[in-house]
Amino acid sequence: MAKQSNKLTAKEVKNLSFDVNGAKKQRHPDGGGLYLLIDESEAKYWRMDYRRPVSQKYNTLAIGTYPTISLEQARIKRDDFKKMLANGIDPAEQRNNKKREQIERLENTFSKFAAEWLELRKLENKVDSETIRKLNKDILPFIGKLPVTELTTEQLERDVTNALVERGALESARRVKSIINMVLKLPLKRRIITYNPAPYITLPQPIKGNHNAITSENELAELLQKLWRISKDYPRTRIRTELAIKLSAYIYQRPNEIRGLKWENVFFKDRNLKFVASKTNQVHTVPLSRQAFDILKELEEMRTTSEYVFPSVKTSKECMSDGTLIQLLKRIGFNGQHTAHGFRATARTLLDEELGYRTDIIEHQLAHQVRDPNGRSYNRTTFYNARCEMMQQWADYLDTLRQGGDVSHFKPTHGNENLILFKQSTRTA
Repeated sequence: MAKQSNKLTAKEVKNLSFDVNGAKKQRHPDGGGLYLLIDESEAKYWRMDYRRPVSQKYNTLAIGTYPTISLEQARIKRDDFKKMLANGIDPAEQRNNKKREQIERLENTFSKFAAEWLELRKLENKVDSETIRKLNKDILPFIGKLPVTELTTEQLERDVTNALVERGALESARRVKSIINMVLKLPLKRRIITYNPAPYITLPQPIKGNHNAITSENELAELLQKLWRISKDYPRTRIRTELAIKLSAYIYQRPNEIRGLKWENVFFKDRNLKFVASKTNQVHTVPLSRQAFDILKELEEMRTTSEYVFPSVKTSKECMSDGTLIQLLKRIGFNGQHTAHGFRATARTLLDEELGYRTDIIEHQLAHQVRDPNGRSYNRTTFYNARCEMMQQWADYLDTLRQGGDVSHFKPTHGNENLILFKQSTRTA
């Protein structure tokens, strides 16, 4: 005959007390392995004894304390455990597994995988100063402590990218989306998450492409004139912001490389800048024109304890934010027409089409990957003297445009020797 269950009543459980003449821990069985345990402190604990499915050794499960767990609730748990045992499942192991999964879930935060991802990139000699800045500013404060298993596309948009979109920093939003996507590939590969929500983040697309840029001389002249009137027309603009946009026009490097420029990258004696280009991961040398050199000298006179040439207005430990130059161009009326990154396209187009410089020299100065006919990357110091000349002529050209002067003397006068003649095919259609 099976052992009788449900021997206790709710009233008995409530009235039971510790017998001072009895054992230190006194058991009151309800059947089916369930019992109420009372100790000297009058505390009441629900316990269940059972045999493990595999080893058949006795084990005891803690179900909870009374009155937090009532008699009825304790019986429901007992019956659930007995069903698990009937299916060969050890309820203690099942509980431990759930606890372990919960701990792992709480430990598997976005911050944890972001740190791992950065370590992997460090082994690959990747330069991540700008990436780390975006993580610390735009990502980790909002989702860093969250388990990756809880992240959704809607949440990432709401808590991270929407704020960037609202302030007009679309390029930053795209970069942040990319960073989140790359970080979440780690837990996806380890099957900690079943899908990566980052690729599905929706961002508005700019009307004219990624980096709007002025490429005509007349429009460039107008832009330069407004840039050189900032201190007069917009006296509340910080002088460092004004100098940053002017330097961008002269040296046309990537905005994050200009904003993130450190004093250790500035070599006044050699009249150049040296830093690791963010796209090619190679040391890049930027010759300084007289105009760019003077701007950096002016900035040196304003130098603080910050390692950055353009420190953040909020903290000297960070560089100027990516939205600063964007907002400045909006303020002077060039929203949708030109971006800080657009100076690169401006230089690329006009140096080629108007000033007649060779494409490979321009590409070197843009820190693009330039390859020889055999597919090998050129050394970054190649054409250095030619680039020094080009950077000075570019600066003089900009100044002449801005001042309304004649720029024709900057342009080459080529004859037919520069034409490429193709033989006409003798085939008939």
